[in-house]
Amino acid sequence: MKSPSRRAVLGASAAAVAAALAACSRSSTSDGTGTTPPAASGALQWWDHFEPLERALQGIFETWADGGGGEVERTVYNPNDMGQALQLALGSEQMPDVFSNLTGIPTPALVARELIAPVTLDSDAQAATSGALFEGVHTFDGAVYSVPLFSHQQHSSLAWFDAEALERAGGDPEATTHTWDDFRRLLAAIGDGGETAGWVWNIAFDGRLQEQLVDLAQGAGQALAFNTASVTPADITDPATGEYVFHADGFLQALEFLQSLVTDGAMLPASTSLDAREARARWAAGEAAVFFDGPWNSGVLSGQFADFLPRVGVTNMPTPDGAGYSARGPSTGQFWQSSTSGHREGVDALFSLLTTPEFARSLAANMDQPPADLSVVADADVDASYTRAIEIFSEWCRLAPSPLVRNPGVGAVIAEMEEIRPTLGEIVQGVIGGDVADPVSALKDYSDALAAERDRAIETVVAAGTEVSLEDWVFTDYELGTDYAAEQY
Repeated sequence: MKSPSRRAVLGASAAAVAAALAACSRSSTSDGTGTTPPAASGALQWWDHFEPLERALQGIFETWADGGGGEVERTVYNPNDMGQALQLALGSEQMPDVFSNLTGIPTPALVARELIAPVTLDSDAQAATSGALFEGVHTFDGAVYSVPLFSHQQHSSLAWFDAEALERAGGDPEATTHTWDDFRRLLAAIGDGGETAGWVWNIAFDGRLQEQLVDLAQGAGQALAFNTASVTPADITDPATGEYVFHADGFLQALEFLQSLVTDGAMLPASTSLDAREARARWAAGEAAVFFDGPWNSGVLSGQFADFLPRVGVTNMPTPDGAGYSARGPSTGQFWQSSTSGHREGVDALFSLLTTPEFARSLAANMDQPPADLSVVADADVDASYTRAIEIFSEWCRLAPSPLVRNPGVGAVIAEMEEIRPTLGEIVQGVIGGDVADPVSALKDYSDALAAERDRAIETVVAAGTEVSLEDWVFTDYELGTDYAAEQY
């Protein structure tokens, strides 16, 4: 069945944001952004919801100030409060100069409504971002609106393990990959002692389950196209045909592998009610030896389970042959300049500083999502487990083709689509819990429902004037394990 929750992400608050944006955005202009920028006055206002970026952002603010720039006042919001704060700011015509986009409005719509302004990067920043900026994601009509902070070379299915438990079971803590068969044997050997389960999972976190199924399906050889680096099923298609293929062999094999870990008895029984935070805590407490998670696991352990961190090792996700690639679409920008900003030159300078190696190293020091430039991690002040995770991503993660990059009109289609329920993650929950007896049919129904909803969305946006077709989702020249470069579009 369909649920309005995809659009409901916007909610009444975002609808009010859109109305306020539309009301504020159509005045005469001298720079093509819809508003005449006011003269700079007071501190540059910067709003975002990235609390872990405090040290990295403070570094660029100080660099800008030391170079003759002014003061930056940064306000950090809880993600749940960010949209409401922007709504209120718009209603009172007090938008910040820079904000992270939690309005619920897709970036192409913000651009089309002339609500955000482009930035001018300095020559060093232009060189640093060469080949990394994509039309429809970071640039629009050739103008730069944002720069990626984080790398697309990442996933949330690294196998993090207690190195001592792994070694006792006959595993090699220095290995970077495992086959599915070897992984199952290791977990069985770990569980033979009776005191520690082989693996703990976060079954209560359906969003993470769908991410991990997508990752493991790619590890099994399933090539996929992604609109951006995020893992949202409506954005993920077969590059050869443009179709939704969550019932294809790679997904079925990945689901069978996950089921096998349960039927083997390797999974900590409490996993059925655990989210990622709770599962990590159980793992760090020694209740299980292995936990699937992303690169941010090192940072969380450093802050919450520092005594356990020295015992931790990490490998790539297990794959059928131990040599599976994954891919994601381009990493999006995180910060945007309001078209009402009176600090255009300051924002230009700050966005340019976001592309520097110094900022990337400071970002890496958080041991969270990896910086856009992975090469700086080797010299950053990070734990060895984080360095190893990034080395794994450098070798095994690639750039997938993006329908959105080929045609920004794809973004209008995705925004129009309603979410299909049960979701991919909920289907995985149902399969593992025994509520879904026929996974093949459930996944085929899900693929078909997504396809039908996309057809409806395409018809709707085309009728409204957007030029887009199913051909925009087809990339017959893509192979998993390769990077889909900008010149291939």
